[in-house]
Amino acid sequence: MFDQNTNVWRSAEISSWARRIARRVRGGMMPRMLETYSVDDSRGIESLKDAHWQLAENVTRFRELLDGQEDLIVRRDADHRILFANRAYCEAFAVSTSEIYGRRFCPAAREKDAGTSDCTAPQNAAELFETSQGMRWILWDQHRLLAPPAISEILSVGRDVTAERRAALERREARDQAQSANRAKSRFLAAMSHEIRTPMNGILGMASLLNETEQTEEQQVYTRAVESSARALLALIDEILDFSKIEAGKLRLSEQPFSLRACIAGALELLAPRAAEKNIALVSSISADVPELVAGDQSRVRQIVLNLVSNAVNFTNSGGVEVCVRRRLDVPQTADTSLFEIEVKDTGIGFSDATMKTLFEEFEQAANPSGGHRNGTGLGLAISIRLARAMGGDIRAESALGRGAKFTAVLRFADAAKGLGRGGADAASLKQPASNGQVEGRHPPRVLIAEDNDINALMTRRVSERAGCSVTVVKTGKAAVDTVVAQLAGSEPPFDLILMDVFMPEMDGLQATKEIKRLFGTSGRAFNACPAIVALTANAYHEDRERCMSAGMNDYLAKPFDSRQLMDLLARWVPRLDRRRAGSRNSSNIRQG
Repeated sequence: MFDQNTNVWRSAEISSWARRIARRVRGGMMPRMLETYSVDDSRGIESLKDAHWQLAENVTRFRELLDGQEDLIVRRDADHRILFANRAYCEAFAVSTSEIYGRRFCPAAREKDAGTSDCTAPQNAAELFETSQGMRWILWDQHRLLAPPAISEILSVGRDVTAERRAALERREARDQAQSANRAKSRFLAAMSHEIRTPMNGILGMASLLNETEQTEEQQVYTRAVESSARALLALIDEILDFSKIEAGKLRLSEQPFSLRACIAGALELLAPRAAEKNIALVSSISADVPELVAGDQSRVRQIVLNLVSNAVNFTNSGGVEVCVRRRLDVPQTADTSLFEIEVKDTGIGFSDATMKTLFEEFEQAANPSGGHRNGTGLGLAISIRLARAMGGDIRAESALGRGAKFTAVLRFADAAKGLGRGGADAASLKQPASNGQVEGRHPPRVLIAEDNDINALMTRRVSERAGCSVTVVKTGKAAVDTVVAQLAGSEPPFDLILMDVFMPEMDGLQATKEIKRLFGTSGRAFNACPAIVALTANAYHEDRERCMSAGMNDYLAKPFDSRQLMDLLARWVPRLDRRRAGSRNSSNIRQG
């Protein structure tokens, strides 16, 4: 009961002791003692006096103990009349025992936890009171005491938890502020992404068109420089957005069958020119036990490989970079998945143990060996390791200064055959266009472009015209709806395809799409099938694509896109398009980034 380390009587044990004393008194212990001894028996009288003295001493000691407690202790009968209150209780509410004993005294709480009722709060219920020390939160611990004959009393022990409540409130406010700041950051990044991607689409689109015109050799160099710089800037934007999505827990991985061998080869093909410029070897080897197809997110695997290999090339000035892919056979495999290793080893400058500690942290960059210049955002490795962990794996690094480095990405892929059943929603959402009922060849394919940015509209129009389409351009979603209404009225020939920007004045692309779908659904003319509607938008998040599909759109092309990507889209959605003409234009484009 008494803690010798703290010199404090524990309230729980005091309560237990109090209940035992009460039971002895109410249980008839004293009357039985009287019956035991005869009045004429001097020993009995003496024992009775000793018992009275001991009981009085115990009661006094018990009260002193309760009065010495910091907790508020009060006992009430079944009618809520106070039978006992310790000094801390009386001082807290500025009352005396003579004022409250035998009365229904219950201080009014200014605020209560849910489910709390006056004077009968359940266990672990907190209430806010105005006390002699100001506003204080009291956490009550209630005990119902039963004594014969069916006497019910309530013992309440209250502990001041104001400091704990204040600390919890501060933590909650800090968490809410952090979450609010994170949401604001995500909104800012999304808005900035849209604002940057829109003009970037004009830059890349026009550079793509310029590549298809007659140019001098010098002009070709300048055009390629513009395109290369724009793509580098776009890569930085994508890295920042990727990291923002990972931080916000919005990263979503697809699971579709793909060739791991082809994925690795494609990534190395992109980096081969850079390795050739530095006169270093770039080689790869894939173990025979790696299957032709695995199921996973091919674009994210490619992103990891590009990050690791580009770092290796960047920090290697002589020798080479080797990429090895193998299946992990030394760890237990599940029935549906297997672990694979992608090892990237270089003969570069390596890095120190101190660098190792911060290698995978965001915005951390190691000095470039060619003069200390730092490239990129410092997010590549931070994103890569998070992607690997999201795939059920990890990335580890080994290195020593002057002795090269080795990065090993361990990734888990599902069985390709079983992966066909999952992650296929994107492919299924590409609804093929129905025939518009018109005789092919009577007029060139007609495309309606709804785009409020003049440069992007010009780029989209020129590519569509070069593919052999007749083009109508409007600047708002409402104008697109009005144009469709005119078509349904017979004053306009039918369109084969609608390319719809999402953010436009008056009516956005999502609203316009829903209205166009409704118009065609209620037209009552079987030969007027709704043309395919494709979103052309600078919103590049996965949820943006889902919103477009939910609005009834058939496909989605994120800005910035080049002429080849738009040509591919036209060839896919315009059945009457001259494929040879589109293909010839497509092949003239340099490459897709």
